[in-house]
Amino acid sequence: MFPQFKELPIQPGAPPGSAWGVFDKDGKRDIYGTLNFITPEAVITAREEIKTGESAVLNLPLHLPYHPDRIGRTKFHHRLIADMFEMTACDDEVTVNTQATSQWDGLMHYADPERRTYYNGVSYDDAALRRTDRSLCIDTWSQRGGIVARGVLIDYVRYAAKKEIVYNPLGPHAISLEEIEEIVAEEDLEIRPGDVLLVRCGLSKYIRESLPDDITPFDAAYTQVGVDPSPEFLEWLWNHNIAAVAGDALAFEAIPATDGTHQRLHKTCLSGWGMPIGELFDLEALARIAEKNQRWSFFLTVSPLNIQGGANTLSNTVAVF
Repeated sequence: MFPQFKELPIQPGAPPGSAWGVFDKDGKRDIYGTLNFITPEAVITAREEIKTGESAVLNLPLHLPYHPDRIGRTKFHHRLIADMFEMTACDDEVTVNTQATSQWDGLMHYADPERRTYYNGVSYDDAALRRTDRSLCIDTWSQRGGIVARGVLIDYVRYAAKKEIVYNPLGPHAISLEEIEEIVAEEDLEIRPGDVLLVRCGLSKYIRESLPDDITPFDAAYTQVGVDPSPEFLEWLWNHNIAAVAGDALAFEAIPATDGTHQRLHKTCLSGWGMPIGELFDLEALARIAEKNQRWSFFLTVSPLNIQGGANTLSNTVAVF
């Protein structure tokens, strides 16, 4: 039904390996990218993953990780307002940068830096600077009903412990496609079209245990743990019709990649395919439930922040077993 990776692009003049035009329909330019892999049939099938009724929220507390201001992002601030309306009642006021904690990169987060274009050829200048094109803003995900899908967990922490692989969760460390395929086999997973792929690197465990004065992921933003964004891995992602990727790493992809490049996955997934990327997820409770049940697939929901004209969203992600 869909072209293979080696057949991309299908649109003349589109970037190499991009999916521009693949999901266009009835003469209309697509705005949902790889979320199109999540068909109604895939959602109905995903509900079969609910067997024990256990669930896990995949969001870190909003104040974690500490010190996003070290890379120019506003720190989380919470103000409790008591005695509202002269009643025994409280309100909250919060300030948060949606990229400072568990979050999904929307399709306006990262444009192809050479072409200055977002997914499907949307102009960066029109969308981000002039604000005349809002077709890829984060509120479109709410309009489509959020994200409801089958999730699969690739637990690299578990795999590394069994293989006696020692690494620093602050990086640099790159997880290879070969290792991912070994984990898929060990976990007896079947990867299906429309799946959301989650990779646990162990960073959320470190963040949960960290103190304000400890080194944070933001202190080493250019040497990060994550999946090695090799051409082979990108081909594997596309050919499996993965709908979205996420993990507890700062950028999901390793920085730098093993070939020394930076941000290849962001460029390919976001501006090339329209594939959401989840970052800084809290995967510890999810991993415990999966280990207990010896089952690494689950029902997954995402309720994006409905920010009119926004670029990204806090994670708001829940897994149900």
